[in-house]
Amino acid sequence: MDRNRQLSNVAFGGAWSEAIPRRERMAHSISLVQEAAQRTVEEDLRLDPGLEAALQDLCALHPKGAQLGASWARALAHPEPAIRQRELTRLAAAFSAWLSPEK
Repeated sequence: MDRNRQLSNVAFGGAWSEAIPRRERMAHSISLVQEAAQRTVEEDLRLDPGLEAALQDLCALHPKGAQLGASWARALAHPEPAIRQRELTRLAAAFSAWLSPEK
């Protein structure tokens, strides 16, 4: 059974059941961003469509999303892999802290 059908079967689900797919999508986006921070040492991730979509989702919700997105783009383009990884890890943590499941 797909996830949307499972959630539609919740009797009188209310707002909390409608928020579940959004939270799951954001958790997935956060995991992609965190994984990218590790992969950036070996890979050029500037043209990764999955990562770009995840960042767009995260930036759309975060109150400082535009600034974090711009910082991410600058860090992702940095030529030094160690600095690039450190900055992306810091930015991934900022997204993760704000969009944690407890919020």
